[in-house]
Amino acid sequence: MHSLLQGLWLAVRHAWRGLRHRPRVPFQAGAFDRKDGGAITITYPHQRLPVPENGHYRLHVAIEDCIGCDLCARICPVNCITIHKEKADSVQGHTASGHPRRFHLPRFDIDHALCCFCGLCTVVCPTECLTMQPDYGYVTEHRSELVHRFGERERVSAEPTDGGRGA
Repeated sequence: MHSLLQGLWLAVRHAWRGLRHRPRVPFQAGAFDRKDGGAITITYPHQRLPVPENGHYRLHVAIEDCIGCDLCARICPVNCITIHKEKADSVQGHTASGHPRRFHLPRFDIDHALCCFCGLCTVVCPTECLTMQPDYGYVTEHRSELVHRFGERERVSAEPTDGGRGA
């Protein structure tokens, strides 16, 4: 019984220290208050609550900056990112951060029905092309509409169109 109480006291003490040192995220006071002091109800979706900058929301990919490293798909705990890549014959340009693009990405899908919005994929992305957009209102009637497709639609083929015979 004594060891149980010691363990409980240790857990409470650690929780208290964690809460005490937690940074405060300020809520924008007055954003949705009435002039007479009472709170009002917002009319969603016409009005939206302000979102904090450090929140986790919908994922977005700037596909022109993706180098196809697959780190985001490998670190995802729920496997909601699907990437199919094809090796290019030569460097296909550079990203905004200066990394060379050596792959075509015909498929880059994110299934937001599976996503747990942990943000691990955005942390490991070397080109920072995978970001979280401050959008939280994407309700759909069908689960398949929560799969967002960011892949390059047209496959750039390095094969000659004349069958390899030359001009």
